[in-house]
Amino acid sequence: MKILVLSDTHGQISAAEALIATISPDQVIHLGDTLRDAELLERHFPRIPICRVPGNNDWFSDEATEKVVFLGGIKLFLCHGHTTGVKGGYGIQLSRALKLGCKISLFGHTHRAFLEDRDGVMLLNPGSLTYSGTYAVITLSPAQPPQAEIKTYES
Repeated sequence: MKILVLSDTHGQISAAEALIATISPDQVIHLGDTLRDAELLERHFPRIPICRVPGNNDWFSDEATEKVVFLGGIKLFLCHGHTTGVKGGYGIQLSRALKLGCKISLFGHTHRAFLEDRDGVMLLNPGSLTYSGTYAVITLSPAQPPQAEIKTYES
């Protein structure tokens, strides 16, 4: 299973559209700022499931700010990062993922890509597709541990 992870598109979805068309992911995860972007992507790519959480700039959203999802037999913790204070460090983000039994913890908010394994949890921030030009691809396979790569978008 191939998962495209995006965050902080802030109203600019042309790069996201191009990536989805090129990569043909099995799943897209949008980590907020701007949630409307994820809604537009859902309309443009109705056959690809898109999971989303709101960010700190998604003021009028009634969606849960934190979610746990199961993909490819793996439990993932999703949030934008403002609720876990990721600008000050990743301790709360990691703690929540561990408490929830998640193997992957996804967040955005800082606009800076980050990928590290801590205490058996993959912490992943894809960065901002709009501001830093970065995104992530996660590959889940029953025969291997989860693989992730941060990539730079090139138009």
